[in-house]
Amino acid sequence: MPDRPTAINALAADPQSSGLVLDFDGVLAPIIDDPDASALPDRTAATLERLATRLGLLAVVSGRPVGFLEDRVRVPGVPLFGSYGMEQSNDGKRQVDPAAQAWLGRVDEADRALRDLLGSVPGVRIERKAVSVAAHWRQAPDHRTAAALVRGAASQIAGQTGLRLEPGKLVEELRPPVDMDKGSAVAALLATRKPEAFAYAGDDLGDIPALRAVREAGGYALVVDHGAETDARVLAAADQAFAGTEDFADWLTELADATGA
Repeated sequence: MPDRPTAINALAADPQSSGLVLDFDGVLAPIIDDPDASALPDRTAATLERLATRLGLLAVVSGRPVGFLEDRVRVPGVPLFGSYGMEQSNDGKRQVDPAAQAWLGRVDEADRALRDLLGSVPGVRIERKAVSVAAHWRQAPDHRTAAALVRGAASQIAGQTGLRLEPGKLVEELRPPVDMDKGSAVAALLATRKPEAFAYAGDDLGDIPALRAVREAGGYALVVDHGAETDARVLAAADQAFAGTEDFADWLTELADATGA
């Protein structure tokens, strides 16, 4: 549609009737080798605080646990959705989806199995999250070998436990097989808050359901491109792409300026 306004123009036309939903890692925070050290840059945090005073909806949806997000996104009035929407936090009040909670025993089982099978593989790190478990190989000296080992072990454990396998950038995650993902989380936000203009920003395979959901609803799908690490399917779902988190931080600042924040 050649006459369609840019995402910034659409959101800034009536900020209080607009919504912006953001992934955390690779969108707000740079991707780094140690996932535990991931942090929101001061510049981006300041821009989010500006946007929170102007936009009708500003939210973060991530595969990270909601406790992790609470520690890093300390902006009042910004709802946080962790574990692909299975956890929620609104100004410190947490909720866990009951369907996901019923699978926590299987997640514990998967955690133990991953550590037994992969604990001695150099550079492979097992991350136990609130309602899921992930195996990362970003720090492995040989990515190809580590990827094959992790994918084989994760697939085997998924079959044994009934957990759902979720691939990502140099990571395989096992999580409850509930009908909830970033797409359903975003769709629920749009249904309850009903913004006139809205956008979602992501960077990984787990963001594709959310990118599709906003496009199907007439919104803007924004993708942060990390070069060779970014799957072509993610870029194919984008209305607009950005060359890394710094480029996207520039866009957020431009949006804040345009809204008068």
